Amino acid sequence: MKKTNLLQLFTIILSVTLLVSCGNKKCKCEDEDWQSQIPEGTYCYSDVGRTDEMLNYSEIVNMLKNYDTTRIAPLKKALGYEDTRINNYNFEQFKKYLGRIESLSEKAKIPITGISFISAAKDNYSGTGKSYQDLIYIPTTTIDGKQIPFDPVQSVQQGKLVTFKEMLAKNGYKWIYNTKEDFENNKRNDYNYTVKRVIKNEAGFGIYSVQEELSGAGNRGSLAPPF
Repeated sequence: MKKTNLLQLFTIILSVTLLVSCGNKKCKCEDEDWQSQIPEGTYCYSDVGRTDEMLNYSEIVNMLKNYDTTRIAPLKKALGYEDTRINNYNFEQFKKYLGRIESLSEKAKIPITGISFISAAKDNYSGTGKSYQDLIYIPTTTIDGKQIPFDPVQSVQQGKLVTFKEMLAKNGYKWIYNTKEDFENNKRNDYNYTVKRVIKNEAGFGIYSVQEELSGAGNRGSLAPPF
């Protein structure tokens, strides 16, 4: 067999192996040059050494102490019990999520420039009758110099950039946290940000929507409140 054919055969075997082992998610590649030879929809990363966001323990301890002295007592007083301290997410599942939103974002031609982790609260967690703090995560893109959460699922379906704020409004919630001005102008004393959930039918008349719409946001982790 000619050397050229051997190289072609090796490339095919490598590509199939990566596709089977990685699929539509991040995969570890020894050489970024292989990026051009692997199947579309397979994403690679490499170890570039210690990164900027990695903390030193002095920073970690300071942050934990600051939380202890400014959050634990007020939250316990407000809730009547200790709130969540830890959110756990499956590592392999999270990589699959990242691969999926990256693929969708490429199809929508919207660059992902960050990920927002948004505080929320899960009601009656595990049947405890208690509401614990939880996190929702969603990709962001840069608009006018600001990181704006967007929905890659809806962006592909609608063929345009669809922001998280737009989809929340459509589904009954007013999001006011994209800018300082938005927050200051729309903050309410009763914290009720419910809005009418309305969509338009083909005739253009407003109707109340009861359909479940898919999102590009993630969660599905487990909470670890102190019991």
